[in-house]
Amino acid sequence: MAKNTPATMADAAKIIADNNIHTVECIFTDTWGLPRGKRLPVEQFLSGAGFAIAAVAFSWNFRSDVESTPWFDNDMGAPDMKAVPDLQSFRIAGWEDGMATVMCDMVDGHTGEPITMDARGMLKKTIAEFHEMGYLINMATELEFHLFDENWNPISDQAYCYSMDRADELENVIGGIRHALLRTGIEVEASNVEYGPSQIEINVKYDDALTMMDKTILFRHIVRRVARQNGLHATFMAKPFNGGAGSGMHVHQSLTDLTGTNVFAATDSDHAVHSDVMRKYLAGVLKHNLELQIIAQPTINDYKRIVDYSFSPTQVCWGLDNRMVGVRCITHQGPGTRLEIRWAAADSNPYLVAQGYLQAGLDGLRNDYELQPQSIGDPHVDESLVRFETNMRDSLANFSNSAWATQCFGTDFVENFTVMQQNEMAAFAQWVTDWETTRYRDVI
Repeated sequence: MAKNTPATMADAAKIIADNNIHTVECIFTDTWGLPRGKRLPVEQFLSGAGFAIAAVAFSWNFRSDVESTPWFDNDMGAPDMKAVPDLQSFRIAGWEDGMATVMCDMVDGHTGEPITMDARGMLKKTIAEFHEMGYLINMATELEFHLFDENWNPISDQAYCYSMDRADELENVIGGIRHALLRTGIEVEASNVEYGPSQIEINVKYDDALTMMDKTILFRHIVRRVARQNGLHATFMAKPFNGGAGSGMHVHQSLTDLTGTNVFAATDSDHAVHSDVMRKYLAGVLKHNLELQIIAQPTINDYKRIVDYSFSPTQVCWGLDNRMVGVRCITHQGPGTRLEIRWAAADSNPYLVAQGYLQAGLDGLRNDYELQPQSIGDPHVDESLVRFETNMRDSLANFSNSAWATQCFGTDFVENFTVMQQNEMAAFAQWVTDWETTRYRDVI
């Protein structure tokens, strides 16, 4: 079923009536990119009142444990935020009859001002900045995930990358996901068994930046939902078990002018990247990638994914149609010319990732940074390349000490996110891991 985009609540009411909708799932994302929200009966949704959410939602951890941060402490009394449905994101839900879904913008429950922690709101402002410069943004996300049985055992202990036999065995669940996506108005281009044991990838068609990130949130939501309907679990955790490939979120992006012509496909430069706009944008992305690493790799587990020769880039570099590098420049497809940024983990917040990459590219357009030489062939042997941090502590320091990151995400967000990540590291430091008990318990 195609996406329905009502302009007004009256339009929404007609779509709801025509499709026998009884419930609207209203979603916002917390700092980690997890879908939160409420399900509203259609009568309440159509009132246009929105709904209240405790502001602590932008301060808690993955498990909803309330922690003291600059954004929230107990003395503040957990005041209201208001979730305001964005009708441009309204869709009929393809995973459950009688359901629609909509993304929400978060505003202060008393003043109505946008919440500075809301990554979707940040992204909207950045898109407007590009529009003022005469550019529209196209993006696509490629997400990998792992499937487990009902007891959280991997459904396979071997890699069957691109195997059609294995794809056939998994068609009930993978086909179910494809159909649910399509019925939700998310166009699927392909699905395949991936490089790691129990790992799957499903590709969806590109869209404008905001719509694509909305789709990415819904994609993860739908994958987990359909997996459960088939007696399985799906996870976007970057490295859910030892060995095998990690799960990434590759972000494809290009700019067009206001008529829709891809400016990355221009041939106004004699460099390896022929578009001057693409070259400047790429230089900005590369310049700020260490500052953005904690955004693209926000969990402690993500740093287990950063391994040489694993198709998870470990260096700040770029190349032409080269999957070993961090930014793959796809310049041989004419109007499809684009960048594929390969650093982000599948569990990252897509709105924050898009916000960071776009602001980095925008900085490149404004300042004309020199683009480092392209990496040809195997980049891992090039000792001159800057390597990514291998732990969250150093990655967080690059972010929290960056004046540019503060400009990009705002002081409130940077201060709050820094404390949240410090809390996460402190919790991990006190936890006795399986590795420790396996290695030491029976021999000491």
